[in-house]
Amino acid sequence: MSAVPKAFFTLHEGLTREAPGDAESLAWALDVAGTPARGRILDAGCGPGADLALLAGLRPGAALVGRDLHAPFIARIRAEQPYVSAEVGDMLTPDGEFDLIWSAGAAYGPGVDAALAAWRRHVRPGGAVAFSDCLWRSPHPAPAARAFWAKDYPAMQDLPGHIARIEAAGYRILGARWLGDAAWEAYYGPLAERVAALRAGADAEMAQVLDQTEAEIALWRLHGADFGYYLTVVRPL
Repeated sequence: MSAVPKAFFTLHEGLTREAPGDAESLAWALDVAGTPARGRILDAGCGPGADLALLAGLRPGAALVGRDLHAPFIARIRAEQPYVSAEVGDMLTPDGEFDLIWSAGAAYGPGVDAALAAWRRHVRPGGAVAFSDCLWRSPHPAPAARAFWAKDYPAMQDLPGHIARIEAAGYRILGARWLGDAAWEAYYGPLAERVAALRAGADAEMAQVLDQTEAEIALWRLHGADFGYYLTVVRPL
């Protein structure tokens, strides 16, 4: 692992969330999906487990599985949420089938097309997938926003493109909505505080990561109307 990824994980150490999200949006997705009270739920790319904690409150009788490639995240979940079956592994290859596969902002890693193709074999009959992904909201985004996302997520779609790839993957949409500002603040608020806490005494690699993170947060505050996370609940055809 290079110095920059080490600095990234140092920055994110102790944070509860690795993508925008909130309890209200998750509760909405569970209701749209019709996830049963005692269903089996996978958080694919679970990070440090913020949504698993919310799922435990929203579906206290459910069997929860969290899967992520970053072992320290999984170790933290095992220590803090012993009711979760937490696994180090690829989020595309879980064991068994689920009533709901939930993934907050993580599908862009392998690609939404690849994620939907892989997950469909793990969805129980009548089950669903709920995932959030960053999309363009404006047909004419600010140059700064376009430049940032061209580097960070070159495959980013607009809403028609997003719908088209879901349909091409063999799913139908049960419901969809944009995440609101509260979901973004739940992620960026603590992250900004962490940046400030680490700024003094940061070495060159850490300073680079802190600068990049501050620029990302500032971009959202200035041009957040141009892009957003879109939460979509889908079911295999």
